[in-house]
Amino acid sequence: MDQVRRAIDKPTHGSREWLRVRWHDEEGYARISASVAAAVHNCHPYMSAGALALELLAEEPPEPKEMNDDMKRGTTLEGPIRQWAADTKGIELYEPQVMYVYEEPGVRLIATLDAVDMQDNVFEIKTVKRRWDGNLPEHWYWQGVHQAICAGVDKIEWVIFDTSLRLHFHTQTVDSDEKGTHIQACREFLAAIDKGDVPEWAQYEYYTVQALYPESESGKSVSLDAEHSELLRQYSSVKAHIEALKETEEQLKARICKYMGDAELASVDGQVACKWKQSSRSSLDTKKLEQDHPALAAKYKKTTTYRTFTVTKEKS
Repeated sequence: MDQVRRAIDKPTHGSREWLRVRWHDEEGYARISASVAAAVHNCHPYMSAGALALELLAEEPPEPKEMNDDMKRGTTLEGPIRQWAADTKGIELYEPQVMYVYEEPGVRLIATLDAVDMQDNVFEIKTVKRRWDGNLPEHWYWQGVHQAICAGVDKIEWVIFDTSLRLHFHTQTVDSDEKGTHIQACREFLAAIDKGDVPEWAQYEYYTVQALYPESESGKSVSLDAEHSELLRQYSSVKAHIEALKETEEQLKARICKYMGDAELASVDGQVACKWKQSSRSSLDTKKLEQDHPALAAKYKKTTTYRTFTVTKEKS
């Protein structure tokens, strides 16, 4: 089986073109990138296998996202941390201006590396809002395996800056069995994507299925088998339980707030325990706009089509 490792030019990190290169290869086939490698194993905390499948099946690549505080922190500190790590280790580190690609029949992987040294050792930089405990989270582990495959190395050097305001170093050794496990998982995942499907074993969210079946055929009906009839019963039971809990929540909140009156804060043993703050927000009065300026309202009106799941109550 032919295996190919190659480097390709890296567009500006986070740009639309960078996202496109990570999304599909030059021939339009889906790729899996290192940052979402754990989603293939259903253990990524921020992206499920179903969500990754939808992203790869989409007609257009992902759009650049507005950076949140965590992303801004990581982007801002990556350069200084890279230099700090280099000074600490007494080595030279640089940010590669290429992306690393691994390919074999049915497998297409890509990785962006934070830093490499003059001996091509790979360094991955992380900033975290907690104390580093010396253990790689599972999604970091699979990211490291993925990077090792793409870069053709057997270890990843992790550089972690945590809330202790110190640098921590951790070496992840990656053996051939680990690489083989990940490559096979990616092969099975991409086989489904290449067929235009979501992998059967992927954990579904409701929005994943909505995206797969955005339209309903009027009047069409299916008969639920025993398994899905039981799922419907469980859904109805959970829904009723949630509604009961919401009612209890409202009652408890009402009693606490009645006691607080016009106070903004409430404390327990001298420590602020809850807040009931005044807020305000502005919103567009669409009804009045339609009455006063119907033509203008029509010009900016947007129709969104979506499907809503409801359970039909049995007639008594």
